[in-house]
Amino acid sequence: MHAVPAPKLVIKRQGGQFRELEWTADIITIGRDGANDVIIDHPLASRRHARLERTDEGFAVRDLDSTNGTFVNQERIAGLCMLHNQDQIIIADTIIIFHDPEATVKGALPPEVLRAVREELRVDSRAKEVYIKGQLLRPPLTVKEFQLLELLYERRGQVVSKDEIARQVWDYEVFDYNAIDALVYRLRQRIEPDHSNPRYLITQRGFGYKLVTTPES
Repeated sequence: MHAVPAPKLVIKRQGGQFRELEWTADIITIGRDGANDVIIDHPLASRRHARLERTDEGFAVRDLDSTNGTFVNQERIAGLCMLHNQDQIIIADTIIIFHDPEATVKGALPPEVLRAVREELRVDSRAKEVYIKGQLLRPPLTVKEFQLLELLYERRGQVVSKDEIARQVWDYEVFDYNAIDALVYRLRQRIEPDHSNPRYLITQRGFGYKLVTTPES
């Protein structure tokens, strides 16, 4: 092993729990079982979910064939994945931010990292799954509902016009906007705590719709 300073792990739970951990061991185990070094007591976490490994090449995370997967920067990994400064490991409702000891400087976390930690709604395009506050949305969305949400998620925080929605979701040059409004209504019924008072899928009257994944309140 190369002698390098210990990296820092910032561990954030959806409930607001927050702590820092110094990575000093060669292996740190993560999972629901109480014998793990980092315990994630959430039903989406496997008993032996993943482990952090210190290797000759650097620092890495390994998924242990978990049921719901381990994600690095919102991409599901298979097996071993090398880590880079400020990479985010997502397991169930927990985000673990990796701080490389040779790259980290003192100061506040970047705003984009803080926003990602607070993100309540996440779309996994590869697995075609949606997570709201760490919980997998069940039953899954219909194809059209997912396509609309995926489009808005890729452009989250930006207004997407009805014309673009028509082209991207239906691939029509001209479309009946009433069908788009109906699709938005159905999607809100699935993802919103109160579909009559949208928290995530916001209407910008006269312009279109935008998705907000980190609501202010």
